[in-house]
Amino acid sequence: MYNFYVRNVSEALFVVKQSLEENGVAVSTRGGDVLEFPGPVTTTYTHPRERVLFYPQRDANPFFHFMESLWMLAGRNDVQFVNTFNGRMNQYSDDGITYHGAYGYRWRKWFGYDQFDRVIERLLSFPNDRRTVLTMWDPVKDLVETNNGKDYPCNTQIFFSERKDLLNMTVVNRSNDLIWGAYGANAVHMSMLQEYFAGRLELGVGTYTQFSNNLHAYVDILERLKDMPPDYEPYLTLGEDGTSYNPMPIMDSFTTFDDELNTFFKIWDDKETYDVLDELKKVQFENSIFSEVAVPMLECYFNYKRAKMADFREIHTFYMDEKKKITEDKEVWGLFLNRHQKEVHKEAWEGGRYHALESAKSIKDLAWRKACVEWITRKLYDPIKPKKGRKSEKSK
Repeated sequence: MYNFYVRNVSEALFVVKQSLEENGVAVSTRGGDVLEFPGPVTTTYTHPRERVLFYPQRDANPFFHFMESLWMLAGRNDVQFVNTFNGRMNQYSDDGITYHGAYGYRWRKWFGYDQFDRVIERLLSFPNDRRTVLTMWDPVKDLVETNNGKDYPCNTQIFFSERKDLLNMTVVNRSNDLIWGAYGANAVHMSMLQEYFAGRLELGVGTYTQFSNNLHAYVDILERLKDMPPDYEPYLTLGEDGTSYNPMPIMDSFTTFDDELNTFFKIWDDKETYDVLDELKKVQFENSIFSEVAVPMLECYFNYKRAKMADFREIHTFYMDEKKKITEDKEVWGLFLNRHQKEVHKEAWEGGRYHALESAKSIKDLAWRKACVEWITRKLYDPIKPKKGRKSEKSK
């Protein structure tokens, strides 16, 4: 057993990666060559709300991490929403429409009732309870004879306990990717789950322990992080004038949070993608995580996508209208097309990336703001294409 006691995910990623490089065993798997710990690993976070990664070498996608967490809390399993922020996520769906092992859906709908309500009931009714278990693994549907499915829950159970007015949480994981899962997406959405329950119970957030039965990293991905420097305590200097920073709470009103979460996703489902923002901005959210973090993050990401796409639809319409006014001479049309294509592309690119960066700067939570500003800068202002690896950023 390997045990790590860390402040936050930034410390965990660096420390445990070093240990894996020193103690890991090489294994060939169906996904490629990995280094894995010889035994189970536990990681205990003392400050789980410090959930955002800033390592440029890791290049974590903050939009995907944050939006996937809301998607899970809402109990969804659709591919379309998360695929908006991570275009490779659809490869983990068997039908291209839903995910078989979606955690949020397992939490709130899969077993025929909302497990969240039962967790709240038990922790309110039974002091020092030890039987509150949130379950994702379904042996009827997951413990099967074939090995063909693309998406089975890697995190299988979650235990909660209230001690000294703090809510502690332990997550059990059968197979954990160190880089993409344990110290990436898992650290975000599981800590947000813990904070969600702490908010509804009016408790403080205690420790978060991750038990990984098999903790591993793919060798080619691990190689990309070989020069990553330590950055244990980014939150201690993130505040004003270099002071420590306490992240914004995800919940201001526990009585309205679920309703507002449902409103957020209803607007998403009912409107065209680029009309969503206008509708969301009309809502008077009581929970500022929506109006001051989620909405500006959406605006930032949409502007990023506009810059990347360079608005091809408008370019096409412009060309077709102009073509009617110009001679049928193919050489003249070709010169016109080339000149205007460059001009329109440049205008769309510059406008999109400027507005993306300005939107990122409007995010109120300083940690998410920093992560989004730095990610947008890497992608649009100093683009360096990362080396391709076998695995995409995924929540497992």
